[in-house]
Amino acid sequence: PLRRMALIDISRSVSPATAVWPGDQEVQWTWTARRNEDESSVNLGSLRLSTHTGTHVDAPLHVKRQGQATDDLPLDSFVGPARVVDVNANAPSVRPEHVDRLDGPSAERVLFKTSSGVSPDDEWPDAVVPIHPDTIHALADAGVSLVGTDAPSVDPLDSTDLPAHHALLDTGIVNLEGLVLTDVPPGRYELIALPLKIVGGDAAPVRAVLRDAPDP
Repeated sequence: PLRRMALIDISRSVSPATAVWPGDQEVQWTWTARRNEDESSVNLGSLRLSTHTGTHVDAPLHVKRQGQATDDLPLDSFVGPARVVDVNANAPSVRPEHVDRLDGPSAERVLFKTSSGVSPDDEWPDAVVPIHPDTIHALADAGVSLVGTDAPSVDPLDSTDLPAHHALLDTGIVNLEGLVLTDVPPGRYELIALPLKIVGGDAAPVRAVLRDAPDP
């Protein structure tokens, strides 16, 4: 018989309290119609938010003027075998030594659990653990198609040259940012993290989940 596998939600919540990049569009939620009020037969909500709110996917267009948009990203990169890697809490960045043991099909997608993930949804962190570009190139050499992080950015928050973003662009690896991995043990999983199909978008919110990897 088929075994049902529980889903692990690794997405940040979206609400008006959700912390966003300083100066970016804050989350605005309003009711445009309420059932039994103003003769309305239904409830209708309206949502305004940045494409980089909470858990999201960056498209190449985010850092490249003529880059690929979110509706052009390969969907198969966002579904399949993944590995959660626990980075040392004192590590200033994610270095190649954190992934030197990754190989095989279980590492097609790599999600980094760092000290950045302890920030609650309503607090913007002062700093994050960025991913070193050398790590991204090492992962590309290993055949990785997606990199994820529990930080809101793969680069330092004060970076303007964005070396990790450009390394992802150079290697063709897609990235997930703003994951929630606090209670997720390191190991093998199956990732499902499809971005919204926003035509011409530089990024897109994601509802990301993990489930136990099926037996080989």
